[in-house]
This record gives sequence, structure tokens and C-alpha cells, in this order.
Amino acid sequence: MNNVISTKVKIFRNVKDYKFVPKLEEQKKDEIIDKLSSALKGEMNLLNINTVDENIGKFLKSRGLISNAANPNFFLGKSNNCSITLFDDEHITITSLADGYDKSAFEVAQSLASLLSNKINLSYSDNYGYLMSDLSKIGAGVRIECVMDFNSIVALEKIEQVRQNVRKLGYSLAKTDDKNLFVLSTVCNLGFSESEIFSEFDKMVNKLQDLEIESAKMLDVSNHDELLDRALRSVAVLKSAYIMDYVELKSQISTLRTALNLGLIEISSKTLNELQNLTYENKEFISRSEAIGLAKNVQKILKGDKNV
Repeated sequence: MNNVISTKVKIFRNVKDYKFVPKLEEQKKDEIIDKLSSALKGEMNLLNINTVDENIGKFLKSRGLISNAANPNFFLGKSNNCSITLFDDEHITITSLADGYDKSAFEVAQSLASLLSNKINLSYSDNYGYLMSDLSKIGAGVRIECVMDFNSIVALEKIEQVRQNVRKLGYSLAKTDDKNLFVLSTVCNLGFSESEIFSEFDKMVNKLQDLEIESAKMLDVSNHDELLDRALRSVAVLKSAYIMDYVELKSQISTLRTALNLGLIEISSKTLNELQNLTYENKEFISRSEAIGLAKNVQKILKGDKNV
């Protein structure tokens, strides 16, 4: 799916016989960490935000794998694409991240959740499912998010209508700092299994992807030459720019996603997602040396795509 930039899955759990986070004593937090350390031995490493390598910490924060939670401890998977943070809202927050639309993010998170349920007694009700302090998470305790580029829908000024329709269907489509990027996420958990939530989310992502492609075709009918020109110029800029900032890079990527949907260029969605990863630091102002470094990293990624 060309317009899905990343997939993030969060699974929330609480340990049985312990108070929810707002009332949980510090000593009890240590007990929960000990239980998790035992259950995750050999699977994930226990780290501390304050002592982890600065560059790794910056990367994990930019991707939303760790936060500035009150408790600095967290567990990190060996591939750095999954984490378990502690006492944010619930006792346990499992986060799995993948570039593009990748169902492995759900599989990784679900596998960790199953591992914990087999080794730790979790707060669960036969009537309601997994129990949470946040009522919206009661049930499956799952939240799935996809960052999607709706360049064509935005250009047609249809995005607010789409957001309203998505809301009516029980999902959220939230704005980001970038006018073309939106976060599609699940809202309801009660009464659904994890697999059912993912299956329905999958259908919604496909509908929105199809809508973006149809919108791109509508734009192409009257502006084919202009769109092709913009796409070719974007490729040329990315391949040859000496200095580049994040705003320009995001704009060029968005143009290329639309062109890819229309078959105007042969750049891969994998390449576009790798370029998008460079924008996660998202500084409004960067130094000259950083701008030069960003341009070099862009060109390095493009050289790896034989179609460019």
C-alpha cells in the first residue's frame, strides 16, 4: 500500500491483584517489573531511558516506542521494533512498529501479549475481557494505528468529509503537523477480539487506500502533465540537492506517493517509507550541516532503488 507510511500496534495489559496506575504504590511497581523481567528473560532487555545511548533513545522516542513516562524503565526487543513501557496509562503497554502497512506489527505485539498471559496473571473478566483504568481500552485492550498520506484527498478538499465518515464507522483519523499526513486508529475494544479488531481495521485501511487512488486519478484527468512534471522534478531534486530541510523532504515524498499511485514513476513504496523515516526528527529549523547531512542520506537511499 503506497500511502501507508507506518503501522503501529499497542496492546495494553494490567497485572491481576494490583491497583491501576493512578493508585499503584512505588513498591508494587517494582514487583511488577520483577515479574516482567522473569517472564521476558531471553526475549527482551530491561533498559532505562536515563542510561540508554542518546542516539538510540532519540530514535525510540521519535518512533513512539518509548515515552517520557514517570517510570524510566522499559523493555526493548532485539530488533528495536517493539517495546514494553511501564505505567503510562496501564501497567503494561506493548508497542510494535513496522514501516508501511505490515501485519507483522500485529503478530509481534500479539505474540508478546500471549507470552505474558501464559506467565503472568493478568486482570481479566469473562464478561468484559481485559480490565483497564481507561474505559475505552476495556475488552481486547488493543489500539492499531497507521500513518497515511492523503495528498490527493487533501488537494480535492475532501479530507474533512472523509474524517467525518471514518468517525461514524468507529475509527479516528487525526491530523498531524503535516497537512497531508493523518493517523488512522481504532477506538472501540469492548465486544471484539484482537483478531476481529485487526480484520476490520484492515478493511478500513484498504477502503482509504482505494479512495486516495481514486482521488489521484481525478486530479490526473485535468492535470496529468503538471503531475508528471512535479514528480520528475521531485526525483531530480532529491537526487541532486546539496541542502534539504524536513519540510521540503516531506513535500517531495508526498508528491511521489501520488505519482506512484498513478503509475507515473517506478520508485518503490519501500524507498518512500525509508525517506519518510528521515523526517521523524521533524525539527522546524535545522543547521546547515544537518541540512547537508539530510540531503546526503536521501541520496544514499535513492541509490539503493534501481528504478530511480
